Amino acid sequence: MNKNLWPTLKKFLIIALPIFVVFLIGDLVSKYMLDSSMQVGDSAKFLPGFIDIVIVHNEGSAWGMFQGMDIFIVILTFLFIIALFWFTFAEKITNPLFHIAFGFILAGGVGNLVDRLAFGYVRDFLHFEFWPSFPVFNIADICLTVGVIIFIIYVLYSLIKNNKKKSKIEEKIE
Repeated sequence: MNKNLWPTLKKFLIIALPIFVVFLIGDLVSKYMLDSSMQVGDSAKFLPGFIDIVIVHNEGSAWGMFQGMDIFIVILTFLFIIALFWFTFAEKITNPLFHIAFGFILAGGVGNLVDRLAFGYVRDFLHFEFWPSFPVFNIADICLTVGVIIFIIYVLYSLIKNNKKKSKIEEKIE
C-alpha cells in the first residue's frame, strides 16, 4: 500500500467505517422489523405529538421525485459512492469532520440502495406528526441529511482555513 494513503485509510477505518456500519445496521434492522410487523399504509404512534410510524414504499428519491426511475437512481447512487471514495483517497483527506460526513452519507446511500436493489422501492416509516405535509422518511434519509450538513460545515471550515492561510502568505509578500 502506498504509505501516503495510510493516514486517509486510517481515518476512514477509525471514523467513517464505524459510523457507516452502526447506522446501516440500524437502518436495515428498523426497516426489517417494521416491514415484518406492519403493512403499507399502517400507522402507529411512536412519540405522540412528534413522530409517528407510517409505512410507505417510496419508488422515487427524496420527496418522491424521480418516481419509477429506479435504474437511474441506482446508477446515480453507485456513481456517487465511487466518486466519494475516489475523491477521499485522491485528495488524501484526513480531516475527521470530513470522515464523519463520509460515514453518514455512505450509510444513508447504501441503506436506501439495498432497498432499491432488493425491493424496487425504499421502505420509509418515520413521519413528523406535527408537520403532516413533510414526507415520510427513514434512518438512511436522516444519515444522508446529517452527512450533508456536516459536509457543508467541513467545506465552510476548509474555505475559512484556506483564506486565512492565503491572507498570511499575502501579508508576508507585502
